[in-house]
Amino acid sequence: MISTERIIEEMQRQLNYAKTADDDQAIREALTAIRALCQVVLVSKDKKEEPIITPRTMAISHQPRVSSLDSRPLEEEDANGGSIFDF
Repeated sequence: MISTERIIEEMQRQLNYAKTADDDQAIREALTAIRALCQVVLVSKDKKEEPIITPRTMAISHQPRVSSLDSRPLEEEDANGGSIFDF
């Protein structure tokens, strides 16, 4: 298990990166990393082995998978046959 001290050091590194970053996206990513590190410490202190759920993982895990091999071509009256541009 990673020590709390090591996690806090990583949080400090991410905070320093966020302070010096010029790009808003880079700042958001550093802050998201800090949030995840906080959750790791808090979950390990509670001894609950629950998965960390973020909005990004929720969006990915709840989307049904659709395979393009299972779909049939759309047939319309105005269509000109088996065009490669029929989606």
